[in-house]
Amino acid sequence: MTRRLPLLAGLAFLAGFSASAEAPSAPAEETRAAEADELSEHFRDFVDEAIGEGLLTPTGQVPAAEPVPVPAPAQLFRGRLAPADAAAPVEVDSTCITDTVLDTQPFEEFTSYEDFLNWRAEQVVTGGSLTPADVAMAYISIGLYAEARLQVSGMEDPDSRYIRNLTHLLENGAVSEIELFEQVAACNMFGDIWLSLARLSLLDEQGVNLLDLNLMTYRRLPYRLKIRTASLAVPSLDRMGQSLLAEKLMADFSAEEVRRAPSLSFNRAVLDLNQGGPEREQALRKFLQVPELRSQTAAVLMRHGLPVEADLQEELVGELLENVQRLPRGSDVRASLETMLKGPGELSDYEMISELAELPAMQDPKTHKMLGNQLVARLQKDFEGEDRLASLAAMTAVGENKDILSGNASQDDVTESAARFAGTLGLMTVMTTLSKDIRESESLVSDRAALAFRMQDFASLRDLTQTRSGNPDVMRFAAMGAILMNDRTWLAKVGSKVALDAATVVDLIETDAASGNWILPATVYTAAERITQEEYRPRVEAVLALKFGKAEPRLQRIKLSQIPEHLRQIGSALDAHSQETP
Repeated sequence: MTRRLPLLAGLAFLAGFSASAEAPSAPAEETRAAEADELSEHFRDFVDEAIGEGLLTPTGQVPAAEPVPVPAPAQLFRGRLAPADAAAPVEVDSTCITDTVLDTQPFEEFTSYEDFLNWRAEQVVTGGSLTPADVAMAYISIGLYAEARLQVSGMEDPDSRYIRNLTHLLENGAVSEIELFEQVAACNMFGDIWLSLARLSLLDEQGVNLLDLNLMTYRRLPYRLKIRTASLAVPSLDRMGQSLLAEKLMADFSAEEVRRAPSLSFNRAVLDLNQGGPEREQALRKFLQVPELRSQTAAVLMRHGLPVEADLQEELVGELLENVQRLPRGSDVRASLETMLKGPGELSDYEMISELAELPAMQDPKTHKMLGNQLVARLQKDFEGEDRLASLAAMTAVGENKDILSGNASQDDVTESAARFAGTLGLMTVMTTLSKDIRESESLVSDRAALAFRMQDFASLRDLTQTRSGNPDVMRFAAMGAILMNDRTWLAKVGSKVALDAATVVDLIETDAASGNWILPATVYTAAERITQEEYRPRVEAVLALKFGKAEPRLQRIKLSQIPEHLRQIGSALDAHSQETP
């Protein structure tokens, strides 16, 4: 960087000399010619060095596959021409601003209000230009944005309109008409730098490349205007992971200049935080005490996963919603949306996402899709975590944001996770409602059947046997439900579809024993007797002992009114025993 400055100065000097030189007089023609040759050699050396530094690119460096003749444009104009559009006619906006309006070179040495006063007095004395646009740009050069707007207040010409938008960008970092900056940049050679800043304010990656191409314009800005440009660009560049370009902007200021300007000191602390360490964190936290930098500081800390007070978090969410609300319908916010919402924890809460989804600027299908992706990422994180309160919030968010999730590739996955979590809470109705919106997996169906049995919702179990008869867990829980209800007809209907593996047999006979109904057929108990696994054998023997009278009798206190029912159960057990014993 330090090598480039004298090089550029030399280039500027030689170019200026070449442009201003008059034709040599006859007496000194040979001397001037020799000097010109020498300068030419120096100039070529400077050019070679500039190419080596990457400041200039020689023509023909990148070979084309096949040279294509390009017709010359019908007119010359000041602006940018994309290589892909070189052969196409260029449409110049008839409402473009005056070429010289954005030229800040007359104010390049401005550092104070006194410089403005001296300039204005000089213009009056010399009869120079003092149009409202000229005065407004002079005010902008020293950071007086409200005064600049006052100069063009009530004027609707293109120059005035652009100046008002530029002052809002520089003052608040707000862009309401990005199209205006694009139109002006296409026809005004000084518009690129402000278009790059406008795009960076929206976290648009195109702004990065454009600013990198216009670093020389940035370096020639008036001192206070350059400080403000860096103050707006560096935090955005840091959020976008473009620390190298941010360091290039900061390299134009000395350590003393950084120390004197709070906004530059803040930028320095933001960039240093990327290196980590408690000292750098504390250096940034100091700016929480600066009112105009409080919110930005909190946002940076949260982005790095560092704790921030709850009131600051709420303040950030409110500011975010307010900023997005200003955007018109159809505004391209996709470039910034991901960065805005990918911060840790509370910054990307579900309430904020729901509110964002209702804003006009979010109705573009691609933007809506990106918002859905952000919601899914947050839901998955909360469902996979151990915080049950976060999972509860996620379950609620799934039910309240069906429109945002609609069409998302992970919609079924997060909805199933929500349904499972509802099952763990015993919320049968919620689980069933969520399950209706997705194509259920067999494991989710099994969870629904288990919850229905646990809640003794036998009606839901009956419904599941009609639609999910192929699920072994559904039929197992249905058979267990039939046993508890003493419904032999239902048991006979579902029993034929129950797989008699060891775990299922043990569940069935234990349910039969707990109910006291003993309505399971003999085949089930025959299967139980054949179970040899050590983990199941004690449970099987306990049930068989109860059923076949091998268990030690236990005293039980019963009421006189319960005696008939107990006698009936004993009689039924004896009858079943006599019928099933070979």
